[in-house]
Amino acid sequence: MLWRVLVAAGSLSSCGSDHEQTCLERVITYTGSKSGTAYSRFASDNGDIYIPSNAASIQFMILGESGSTFCAGGGNHIDRPFTWTVWIDVSGTAAASCADLSHPNPQCQPSPGDPQGHQSGILRFGQLTRVSLDVVDPP
Repeated sequence: MLWRVLVAAGSLSSCGSDHEQTCLERVITYTGSKSGTAYSRFASDNGDIYIPSNAASIQFMILGESGSTFCAGGGNHIDRPFTWTVWIDVSGTAAASCADLSHPNPQCQPSPGDPQGHQSGILRFGQLTRVSLDVVDPP
């Protein structure tokens, strides 16, 4: 819940202050030529961290989100497994199921023909975790 509040408020604290903070830096790349609305869903496995977003195109998403850092202090002193998915909705099917990104919707996901990228890992408590994700066109 703490992460949702920080993301919604647009709070970007600097890592390494006097208080122990957990920070996340995300980098997105795409070298294909497909177009459509881009969606991103970053979530911890237990659901207490959820960072969704969308943009008019993957280029706008890369411009707005690549290299951005989210930091939060406090909370439970635990590491959190996460999954991150980014896709380009070339099929146009995500508009309805992803209309309200403020609440996780299991149907908000890429179609098999959409360019997409998936990454999973561990968000380490009190550290900066850098995550790179390559969005690729389907074969």
